[in-house]
Amino acid sequence: MGSMNIYIPKMQKAMVLEKRGGKVVYKDIPVQEPGPDEVLVNIKYSGVCHTDPHAVQGDWPVETKIPLVGGHEGAGVVVAKGSLVDDIEIGDYAGVKWINGSCLACEYCMQSHEPLCAKALLSGYTVDGSFQQYCIAKAAHIARIPKELDLADISPVLCAGITVYKGLKESGAKPGETVAIVGAGGGLGAMAQQYAKAMGLQTIAIDTGDDKKAACEKLGSTPSLISPSQRMSLRMCKPRLRMERVLMLCFSLLCKRSHSSRLLTTSASSEPSLPLACQPTLS
Repeated sequence: MGSMNIYIPKMQKAMVLEKRGGKVVYKDIPVQEPGPDEVLVNIKYSGVCHTDPHAVQGDWPVETKIPLVGGHEGAGVVVAKGSLVDDIEIGDYAGVKWINGSCLACEYCMQSHEPLCAKALLSGYTVDGSFQQYCIAKAAHIARIPKELDLADISPVLCAGITVYKGLKESGAKPGETVAIVGAGGGLGAMAQQYAKAMGLQTIAIDTGDDKKAACEKLGSTPSLISPSQRMSLRMCKPRLRMERVLMLCFSLLCKRSHSSRLLTTSASSEPSLPLACQPTLS
């Protein structure tokens, strides 16, 4: 296992879903050994994503493994590695993300679109995730975390942070331009505003409610509120606010009852001057 002198127990505590739609049980399960291209991460912190209750209830057409250990926001320390892993050391900080592994050879993987890989392994969904003390992940896909960072702070970045950062990068927005963030008042939206600011972008925060308006203003965005009962059009934003890109994080604000990125793209395409970065958030 390449574990050096680090003690690794045979059993561990984990949160296990034993029946789809059933209760999650706190119990002892065996610690798995990493395969040749895998690492074993001692999870120190794990965030909880809205995806996790969907996995418990079996809400999506892709079936989860059963029994299942959920979670895909795990930050911890590498304690063992497979024989083919030569670019990661025991003791390194690592993050276990939604994409646990992929084929690395298909068209999507070659273009950095691993979530579309037909053979993608999904942490806490099709393979066991981070709601356990020791978690297996493909070495090629773990997040490499600098040791000077706090693992507790890194944990939620491994899902919400990656999602919005990817969306902003895919949008092609350049420093000085303005991006409108739909769903800016939520957890992903709050991160998106901070990433956008760090990237030199101006932000228009689109959401509902005075509490979210205040939160977005604190993050330096120009807020634009809509009524929860309205079917939103980008033209409903404050008059003459210039925006070069749109990042959609809350689909229901833009297209009620629709969870299709294709429909959402069509909905937004009525604004020809607004390139759309449709980054689905699986929540």
